[in-house]
This record gives sequence, structure tokens and C-alpha cells, in this order.
Amino acid sequence: MSALTYRRAGLVTRDQTRGLSLSMVIFIGAVGVGFLLVALLIVAMDGFDGPEARSVWENSAYATRYYPLALGIMLTPVYLALGVANGVTRRAFSLGAMGTVVVIAAIMAVFEAVGYALENGLYQLAGLTQELTTPHLFDSGTQVWISVPEVGITVAGNVAAGLLIGTTYYRWGRLWPTIALPLTFAPALAVEALMSVGWPGGLMIDLWGIERRPLWLVIPTSLLVIALTFAATHVLVRTTAVHPQA
Repeated sequence: MSALTYRRAGLVTRDQTRGLSLSMVIFIGAVGVGFLLVALLIVAMDGFDGPEARSVWENSAYATRYYPLALGIMLTPVYLALGVANGVTRRAFSLGAMGTVVVIAAIMAVFEAVGYALENGLYQLAGLTQELTTPHLFDSGTQVWISVPEVGITVAGNVAAGLLIGTTYYRWGRLWPTIALPLTFAPALAVEALMSVGWPGGLMIDLWGIERRPLWLVIPTSLLVIALTFAATHVLVRTTAVHPQA
């Protein structure tokens, strides 16, 4: 691929990120303030379960996975025709959309890591211990160097699946993409299951007794799933007829 393609892809990532920035700022502000207020309530009541207080911030993980998933679904239907109309090839658009997925995942990873660290510090000031109740790669909210890649890879799996889902709907309409949802959403579940995090990880460990595999295997395999999802989306975008926007 030419340098021009990569430059155009970079512009696509920049423009899509800017277009989504206000929505993400509102989301981050609402989630951050909401969970902070609940954590402060727990601190004010000296914890509900004694010296160990269940992490409130842990529940934000579902918001920071499925909201970006929705953003991923929007990318092709909203931006493809606009990009092509402004001289962007479908190849460059696809690469740029993948870049947007990575940017969204990075933002959510930092957001989540900061939230875990702040909550941990808040609990410690109140003499409480932060208790994590769902599977994670990290044991404490202060392990930012572990929480960032965990959240980043997990969110990337969800947004990549969203990009694939949105592309199938843009290409084939409503019926067949809806029937295919178990397949197109599978990459998100596969990454969470491989990483043994969230509710898929809880099912594997608690219900089925399947422990997490070694990280040297888990992380590359999760990244491979994301890469294959990108590859499938890339093929679809490059061969999709552009629909005129109303």
C-alpha cells in the first residue's frame, strides 16, 4: 500500500475521533461522576461489608465495553459514504476505522485504569480495602501497568466486533446481519473469554472450571482474534458498494 493510503487512513482516524470526541467526553464525565458519587457514599458509610468494600468502579467496565461497541457499529454506516465523497478510498477508510478502534480502546483503558487507582486511594484513605469481585489480570487498582493492557485489549475486541457488525448491516441491510449477530459478536466474547475477564471469564472459571491460560499465550491469541476481525472487516469494506446518504 502506498504512503498516500496511510496518510489518508490517518486523516480518517483523526476525523472520526474528532467526530466522536464530544460524545466520549460526555460519556466519560457521566460515568466518572456517577461512580465517584457511589464510591463516596460507601466511604461515608464505612463500607457495606466491613473493612473490605466491593469495588464500585468495577461495574463501569460494562459501560466502557458496550458503549465503545456501539461507537464501532456506527463507523461504517456514518462515515464511509462521507469519506468516499471526499476522495478517501475504501481501503484507506478501512485502515482509518481500525485506527479509530485502537484510539477508542486506548482512551477507555486509561479512563478505567485511572478510575481503579482513584477508587483504591479513596478507599485506603477511609481505611477500607478495595475488593475486586470479577476476574482480572490485576489484583489491585494500583496496578495500572496491568489494568491498562487488560482493558485496552478487551475494549478493542468489543469495538472491532462493533465495526464488523456495523459493516455487515451497511452492506446487507437488516435481515441477514441480524441473523449473523452471534457470529459477528463472537470476537468480543472470544477476547473476554480468552483473557478470562468480565462475565465471560467468570463463566469459564466459576461455572465450567476452566482456568486462565498462561499470559504469554492468552494475550497474543486475543490480539490475533482482533487482527482477524479487522481482516474480515477490511475485506467487506473494500468490496462494499457505497450507499448515498439521505
